[in-house]
Amino acid sequence: MATKRNLQTQKVVSLGGGTGHFIWLRGATNHNDPVRNTAIASTWDSGGSSGELRVKEGILPPGDYMQCILGMMEDEEQLQEAIIILKDRAGGHPLVNQLAAKAEKAHHGVEGGIEGLKKLFRVRGNIIPVSLLDVDLNSETKNGNCFNREHLLDKLKGDPKFSLEDEVSRIFLEPLPKANPKALEAILAADKIIFPPGSPYTSIFPHLLIDGIPQAIQKTKGKLVIALNLMTTKGEDHHLTTASRWLKVFQYYLGDGEWIKKTGKSRIDYLVVNENHVDPEIVSIYQSQGQRLIEVDESMCKEQAPGLKIIKAHLVEYDRYSHLIRHNPEILAQTILNLP
Repeated sequence: MATKRNLQTQKVVSLGGGTGHFIWLRGATNHNDPVRNTAIASTWDSGGSSGELRVKEGILPPGDYMQCILGMMEDEEQLQEAIIILKDRAGGHPLVNQLAAKAEKAHHGVEGGIEGLKKLFRVRGNIIPVSLLDVDLNSETKNGNCFNREHLLDKLKGDPKFSLEDEVSRIFLEPLPKANPKALEAILAADKIIFPPGSPYTSIFPHLLIDGIPQAIQKTKGKLVIALNLMTTKGEDHHLTTASRWLKVFQYYLGDGEWIKKTGKSRIDYLVVNENHVDPEIVSIYQSQGQRLIEVDESMCKEQAPGLKIIKAHLVEYDRYSHLIRHNPEILAQTILNLP
């Protein structure tokens, strides 16, 4: 962890969701001035407790912005205690989601609720819902299957009947929302815009469907950085087995083709990828679940995204209890923050 003396002071904005966003925020909070970190949280979660409270209480789904709040806590012991207590369930819902629902009601809106929760958890970073409209994330596959709402697509990873010959061909939001003005302001003022690791079709690409977000990214002078996932996921992005395939879909939703025609180079400045070895035994565990390591095909990436710089780092860490690999939050943050 960086000391208060050598924290960086960049205006960093991240757009993501789920565990990948949390991992990025842990590292960023430790290595950048916390007040200069901004997390733009997704608002289309429809599954589990978060989705149920969304319907029952008439609130925006709290799961992703609560991940951001926890990820931005500065006291590690306080964070660990919060995780232990807040995962407890009472009345059918984890306390963390119930707390978010109460805060939104007490403060007459999600933004006021988030500010109240920030004070409770001593969070100094900024957390902004990407949109304030209640929306659903829908998807279609090339074989004509339709999934209305985010959690149905997310469930495919555990569906033994899903054919790996099928793949997501389109995602869209209903109704089409406008971006939260505060999210646009943050992007326009940013030194760096980060898309952290995360489920591409449910946590990353949907941000680019929000009216105003791609336009702000193209307009801002901040550097655009993507942290590539380590593995594919069955049912969602099992077909995005190479970095160039992943990048191509991102470019499509960003509107990068028009930017390349206009400027001669991609709007994406950096693609951060892992370069350290992953144990074959761990890889085989993932393969048994329909997942694969994403291959980094550098030449193809640079061909389709002119001017793109590929940054390699030893990003992987292994959790021997869960048998999962993930990005090391400290190394990921240092790698990105040190980019010019």
